[in-house]
Amino acid sequence: MSSRVSLGTGNALRSRFIAEGLVVLALFAWWVTAQQLPDTVFPSPLNVFAELGDLAIDPEFWKAAAITGGRVLLAVVAAVVAGTLLGLLPRYVPWTRGIVDDVLIPFFNSFPAVAWAILGSVWFGVGPVAVVVVQTLIILPFCLVNVSEGAKDLGREEVEMGRSFGRRPLAIFWRIELPLLSPFIVAGARIGYGVCWKVSLIAELFGARSGLGFQMSVAQDLGRVDTILAICLAIVVFVVLGDAFVLRPLSRRLDAGSRPVDTPTGAGSVDSASGSISGAPR
Repeated sequence: MSSRVSLGTGNALRSRFIAEGLVVLALFAWWVTAQQLPDTVFPSPLNVFAELGDLAIDPEFWKAAAITGGRVLLAVVAAVVAGTLLGLLPRYVPWTRGIVDDVLIPFFNSFPAVAWAILGSVWFGVGPVAVVVVQTLIILPFCLVNVSEGAKDLGREEVEMGRSFGRRPLAIFWRIELPLLSPFIVAGARIGYGVCWKVSLIAELFGARSGLGFQMSVAQDLGRVDTILAICLAIVVFVVLGDAFVLRPLSRRLDAGSRPVDTPTGAGSVDSASGSISGAPR
């Protein structure tokens, strides 16, 4: 057992060393390339990180980041709600399966993100509504596909057991189906959250006069490539922190809570007071 633990630890340290070594190598390549080009075209890492430090103490930057972050959260919530409703539709209305699986999912997966940004600015004008709508439509397929596939895998045994104890359909959904489906919902939200920060810049470039995308547009007009790269790095930090401290722990908690608990008889136990089921085979 100890040899296995030491081997696993050694592999983890080796993987981490390789990953960090690649980062250092990329930074070195960046620095070497920057020496051959003017700062207005390809600034050095030192200049970009210095600009990132200036942004960190700039109230206007944090105001723009808060505006963009608020739009991202609204879009993620809207996409999760819409994707969950559409993904669950075939489970309760079977004749809609062809519409969801063969029409909506391929359509949203293949429709260009830039086209949504252009259409959003045409339909809703330049403003926050256009940005949120565009972001929602772009990340909707990630939530829709996850929930749709998760709904197909929901175990019938748990639902039948809930019905056998006289639970109403709404109670079965709330206490059985939704907890089993929650890891798929959070997985879609995690993907959508990261993508939404990226597409927010596109949406704000076309349809907003505020936010980080607008700041990047101003930096482009001023020829400040270092500011553009610094904002991009700041977005990477926001995505990593949000995923590491909110979405990933939530995903682990929901995934652990949705796993069945083994019982000596192999059957599930039912809490008659709450109607919840634990230990049922999936």
